Amino acid sequence: MNYSTEQLAQIKDLAANLTPLSDIATLMSLNPYVLRADVADWSHPASEAYRTGKAETALQLRKNELQLARVGSPLAVQLSNTFLTNMDIDEDL
Repeated sequence: MNYSTEQLAQIKDLAANLTPLSDIATLMSLNPYVLRADVADWSHPASEAYRTGKAETALQLRKNELQLARVGSPLAVQLSNTFLTNMDIDEDL
């Protein structure tokens, strides 16, 4: 499906707010199966918008968690170690 610039911006914004694909489709009056297929295709603009929005929020959450780890939060330290492990795994894919 071809999405307008405004629709792509809305997909990115909703993804940045950690909105599930089925809810994005509902809120935007889109066919959920078509949206899901478009997001699964990494070369599709909807996929880029969705993944960018999600990644931007994930980055902010990691930054917040690292700040807490730096001031001694044991749970944040443990979660930060998980981030490092996930990076190592991702590098090997």
